[in-house]
Amino acid sequence: MLGEETFHPDTRALLAYGRALAGVGEAPKKGGADQVLERLFVLERTSDGRLPIRTFGTELVDIFGRDMREHDFQRFFLAPDLALVNALINACTAANEPGILRVTAETGCGKVLGAEILITPLKVDHQLGHRFLGMFQMLGGESFLGGRPIQRLRLGSLHPPAAKAPKGMRLVVVND
Repeated sequence: MLGEETFHPDTRALLAYGRALAGVGEAPKKGGADQVLERLFVLERTSDGRLPIRTFGTELVDIFGRDMREHDFQRFFLAPDLALVNALINACTAANEPGILRVTAETGCGKVLGAEILITPLKVDHQLGHRFLGMFQMLGGESFLGGRPIQRLRLGSLHPPAAKAPKGMRLVVVND
């Protein structure tokens, strides 16, 4: 991914983990991403296109002001940004690799905080639908929010996985 050396070290650690899950990278060193557990969440993509949050880490509860389980992740974005967020999720699904959103998190009174959101597909039973592991990584510290909860996320940049060429057809000849 172009420019990934600029990502937060915790984002890079989870990026390596997501690539290892996809079978395209080396497994991270043991304990490489343990410190991010409370910043993780799980999204589900439902058949009607919603993205309900299924799990939500305790650090996220603190900065968002409440537990966002069962809330639609899409509600944090305005329509133009949401179209791009959905495109990134589609790219992650197609490549089966993680992607990253750089966002500006805003409170209701206009306080802002830079953040990275990593999204990687999870391999789960098809009955559970499409699920994604996410991580919300603050860039600069939550003190910028002044204790106020995050209300909106504005997209700054997208960092999708590299597109993969479709697998070509193979001609198989059977001589019986």
